[in-house]
Amino acid sequence: MNRKIAPWVVGACLAGGLPLASSAQEAGKPETVVVPGTEVKFDVVSVPAGKCKAGDLKPFRMGKNEVTWGEFELFYGTPKGAAVDGVTRPTPGREFLGQVGLPGHFQEAKRPVICLRWHSAMGYCHFVSKKTGHLYRLPTEAEWEHACLAGAAAAPADQAWSKESSQDRTHEVGEKKPNAFGLCDMLGNVWEYGLEPFSPPDFTPVLRGGAWNMPAAEMVAARRQSIPENWYEQDPNRPRSVWWLTGDYSQGFRMVRVADASDLKDREAYAAKIEVTFQKSEEKTVKKGASAEFFCRVSGEAKNAGDRALDELHVLVHYLDPKGKPHLTDIQGADKPGRATFGYVFPALVNSAYAGDHRQPMKPGESRKFTVDLPQSFDGEEHVQADKFGAQVVGVVFSR
Repeated sequence: MNRKIAPWVVGACLAGGLPLASSAQEAGKPETVVVPGTEVKFDVVSVPAGKCKAGDLKPFRMGKNEVTWGEFELFYGTPKGAAVDGVTRPTPGREFLGQVGLPGHFQEAKRPVICLRWHSAMGYCHFVSKKTGHLYRLPTEAEWEHACLAGAAAAPADQAWSKESSQDRTHEVGEKKPNAFGLCDMLGNVWEYGLEPFSPPDFTPVLRGGAWNMPAAEMVAARRQSIPENWYEQDPNRPRSVWWLTGDYSQGFRMVRVADASDLKDREAYAAKIEVTFQKSEEKTVKKGASAEFFCRVSGEAKNAGDRALDELHVLVHYLDPKGKPHLTDIQGADKPGRATFGYVFPALVNSAYAGDHRQPMKPGESRKFTVDLPQSFDGEEHVQADKFGAQVVGVVFSR
């Protein structure tokens, strides 16, 4: 596997406890979230402020556990999931994964959902945000490492399912005891996706935490990896699926919550005050061994045309169809219809693991340039304008 420890990650999140007494009291405080109209519920816990190499980290809430199959099924596998406006769902995966060899027990309801690609994980966060009115996303690497260490110099090995202890399988979430912040399975069980790319601006997702099939000795909080070529091996689609991985059974995720439902009306109204323009685009092929992935790199600019500063700005960028409407998935151009053709960019992200202007609140009137890689569309011109793009503001977090 192509595992790598990045220079900025090693020792990035400072150990030594919590910076404020009030933050310490909040750490690990659980809150149960019920997805409206369903029986699905999950716990989030408060993670206090901290520090990383790129700067200070603001407090946030994080899922106590990795997202399970029982939770994820609601997203892509039921009519209720389909009823959420503005959310693009993955192509069905359970039956397909069984056909390529995934044992059925790996898909039990209380075990972590696996074999996902980054777009599937982000899609679920968008779905839960729509359902609950809170704002969810994947954790930045700085947030993830701070949460994993929980104020200690290293994460305890006895809190991880590894190759030596897992009995060659994933386990139900929460079987191991939680860390000092109240989070379970931060190491082991399944790899967890980060929000930002492995090496920006290139779209290469990053994974943290290790998995059930990894030696315990290699499982440390600072370790990170991209997706190895052999994880695509059993995928018969050309181009490869943007939603699912088929060559390894170890990729999952957990969510971070950064805004409360009480902010919902303000956030939705403010989204209209973000102006997004596009400057250029170019096709891009990324080769990894014998495989290749195809993208369109889009450059643009986002302007905060409102009167409030933003700690976070989440923008979904997509192609336009011939009528000027969003083209979020291919209709017939790839081997399998429904292939995702959109991407996300974050012009403001104060808890980013990377230094830069985006780590600072986005002031009223301020503009910021961005670059984002979209999975290339393979539909014909009757379905998509390959050089025309649109944007949807799917999340804002106000500076306090």
